[in-house]
Amino acid sequence: MKSALLFLFLLCQSAQLAWASHIAGGNVELVATGKPGQYRLSLNLYIDEASKGPEAIIDPQIYLSIFRQRDNKLMGDFPLKFLRKILLVYANPACARSKGLETSEVKYQGLVQLDAAQYADQAGYYIVWEKCCRNKNVTNIDRPDQAGMIYYLAFPALQRNGGAFRNSSPVFLTPNPEYICRDKDFTLPFQATDADGDELRYSLVTPYRDNIYTPFGFKNSYKDPDFPLLRWQSGYSAQQAITGKPALSISPDGVLRVKPDKLGLFAFAVLCEEYRNGVKIGEVRRDHQILVVDCSPQVPPKPTITAVSPTGASPVAICVGSDITLTSENAADFNYQWRRDGYNLPGENKPTIRTTLAGDYTVIKSFATVCTRDSVSEPFRVTYKPNDPARITAADTVICVDRPATLQANARPDFRYQWYQDGKPLPGETKDRLVSPRGGKYRLEILNTTNGCLSADSINLVKSPLTSVSVVAALAGPLCAGGQLTVRLPQSLTGISYSWQLNGSPLSTTSVTTRADKPGAYLVTVSDTACSVKSALAQVNARPVPLIDSISPICGASAPTLTLQANPAGGVFSGTGITGGRLNPGLIGAGRHTVMYSVTNTAGCRADTTRTFTVVDVPQPDLGADMTIVVGSRVNLGGPPGAGLTYAWTPLSGLTSATAVSITAQPAQTTTYKLTVSRNGVCPLTDEVVLTVLPGLFIPTAFSPNGDSLNDSWEFRGIESFPGCAVRVFNRWGEVIFASDDYQHPWDGRRDGQLIPSGVYHYVVKPTPYLAEERGTLVVMY
Repeated sequence: MKSALLFLFLLCQSAQLAWASHIAGGNVELVATGKPGQYRLSLNLYIDEASKGPEAIIDPQIYLSIFRQRDNKLMGDFPLKFLRKILLVYANPACARSKGLETSEVKYQGLVQLDAAQYADQAGYYIVWEKCCRNKNVTNIDRPDQAGMIYYLAFPALQRNGGAFRNSSPVFLTPNPEYICRDKDFTLPFQATDADGDELRYSLVTPYRDNIYTPFGFKNSYKDPDFPLLRWQSGYSAQQAITGKPALSISPDGVLRVKPDKLGLFAFAVLCEEYRNGVKIGEVRRDHQILVVDCSPQVPPKPTITAVSPTGASPVAICVGSDITLTSENAADFNYQWRRDGYNLPGENKPTIRTTLAGDYTVIKSFATVCTRDSVSEPFRVTYKPNDPARITAADTVICVDRPATLQANARPDFRYQWYQDGKPLPGETKDRLVSPRGGKYRLEILNTTNGCLSADSINLVKSPLTSVSVVAALAGPLCAGGQLTVRLPQSLTGISYSWQLNGSPLSTTSVTTRADKPGAYLVTVSDTACSVKSALAQVNARPVPLIDSISPICGASAPTLTLQANPAGGVFSGTGITGGRLNPGLIGAGRHTVMYSVTNTAGCRADTTRTFTVVDVPQPDLGADMTIVVGSRVNLGGPPGAGLTYAWTPLSGLTSATAVSITAQPAQTTTYKLTVSRNGVCPLTDEVVLTVLPGLFIPTAFSPNGDSLNDSWEFRGIESFPGCAVRVFNRWGEVIFASDDYQHPWDGRRDGQLIPSGVYHYVVKPTPYLAEERGTLVVMY
């Protein structure tokens, strides 16, 4: 806004003198809203509608600036939006029309947030809005068309002694739009009110002039915000803003008085200072201007006021809330304007007024068609009869399911009571106390039988939506330990708190759900800002604790069907290969498997458990048929290969290893060997083989059948251990010259009864059917 003003001044210097010539006065307000740090900032402007030109545009938004008193630091610019415009009422409309007088009030307003910590300087702060320029016809100011206006308000620090300092500025009442007749006594109420009850002191001061405009250029006030004062025309001052006998003055209660002796348009400023406990804390200035004119000496007859309903002479006391009709003599040639406490009442321009408000009433009487002086009646005072108005007090306006509302009226012996609900009288409710469990709008009427005054008070009662609460399982089903409990309300609600208990002891849970880890009696208390409702006890039952009997490793798919056992009984087994509580190993493969057992108790609470079992696959060892060997012989024996298998050979004698999958056996005697195959000792399978060990068989390589009784026969040493020993002897041509299938009688060298010739022969000896053949050469000599 500041830069915009500068731009406009530079472009339109010839028009700048008329920018604010239509503004007749104004002031700033700063009122706390009740929220921490929030204020309602307003600017009131009083517009001379008759003098404004086409350039006098009501801006949709303006900016007010806040400065720190100590060093004039700019704290911020705050936007205010146009709020309203209203025409003000003149007491003598005929003269106002003839003089071209028409005044309106324009109000700008906005909410501002001021951080107390940032506005804590004890020297305080001030707010300004500047506008150029004044009406050139102002009589008492030097060069008014070159003097702007500053609307100024000072306020204290928002923190004092470490705490928030609450304050609202004084608020001026809307002034009557008036002109003044020369040489006539004139009064104008110019009071302000203060929301904090602070003391207000009034004085006339010289108005500030703005820092925006000078004849030779433009000056930025925000770099030098020590605002200069207006220069008065000779013979005028703050105490002689309107000369006369008496000159313009203001009373301690804020009433302007003057009997002017000169004609003209006069500007002045009223300073309202704010004191708390004798210490000044703030101030606000209101600029204003009033036209002094010559009025015809003709004066209408002085009006009188009488009360007609009720009747009586001033003062008349009425009941609060009742009305009184005041009237003056009715004449068609006159205009009337009623005032209360010196202020014009908009729309009250007839000889009669009906009002319910106490105050000092006057009526101004003026000619309807001729502009002359007007006349004013003597004040007629309307007061209120002393009365104790109806008051309803209630500990709470929310009705809880277990707590009705109790409404208490102020009690006096001369009171008569009647209670209403939603506009209808409650039969029999004629005492000073009402207890109700129902929501609605309640009204109390009290008749004071001493003075006949009827007063009323109203209160709204609301029934809490917390009418019932229950505890249910979060998932549909019985209440069982280990599950989730949740709160069921009759409707969805916000701003709710929850307090859970178990067996009378509080739980830490504060949400709508809780985990019921333990069985017992659960209860929840649900609360809103006014009411609390407890649920019925919800009994959470213990779950069964199932246990499956141990299952030993199952040896192979061919193992017999197994009947499963668990406690408590009556549950259901499930898993691969399980039917009706029986486990069929043939339906599952080797490896680790899981069986599940589910059981439900009489409360409907279910529990599950599992147990792991193993089906072990061990191949059957096969060592083959029993064998016969000759002592000293070696035999290779082996079991089935496979990962994870263990081997155990017994006995250990004659073996190359006791745990290898394949070993070599060389028993010294007939031995039965046993192989046990398992998986880490589980599911052992065995096989045996008998190794029959025969003593050694000595086959001579020569004999001499010459009859000398020395080596006369081919005699095998140890042949007695080899029954069925088969022997074949061949000549050089491969002919069998001797054969025996049971060589128990040594060969004497004969063939067909004849000794064979000496020489070298070949033999084949098979000691037993299970032993290998032995081949060699045999020398027969004589």
